[in-house]
Amino acid sequence: MRTKIIIISSILLALTASGAIAGPYCAVFAWGTVCDYNDLKECLRAAGSDGGCEVNQKKDKAPSGSAPFCLVTSESRECIYDDAPACRMAASINTPAFANKVACVENSNR
Repeated sequence: MRTKIIIISSILLALTASGAIAGPYCAVFAWGTVCDYNDLKECLRAAGSDGGCEVNQKKDKAPSGSAPFCLVTSESRECIYDDAPACRMAASINTPAFANKVACVENSNR
């Protein structure tokens, strides 16, 4: 009985994940992707040890700048950092309102 519940839940989650693209972060599992997270900490909590998180490429705004590293928020993608440490430092310098809602990623448009 428990196996049936897990299978049905997985199918429902997969159908939900393939439908709407909501947030800037996606929880990635072996069975699919769920893009319902507006902050990275929430996504990591949902993914747990069974998955990981990545930036939602479909919701991604057009980047500003052409540097190799981008600071991603729910409102923008600023590709103005030449190296990962500088980008990570900028991501860590957040006001409490933006804590855990910013990520540093490689520029996929290069």
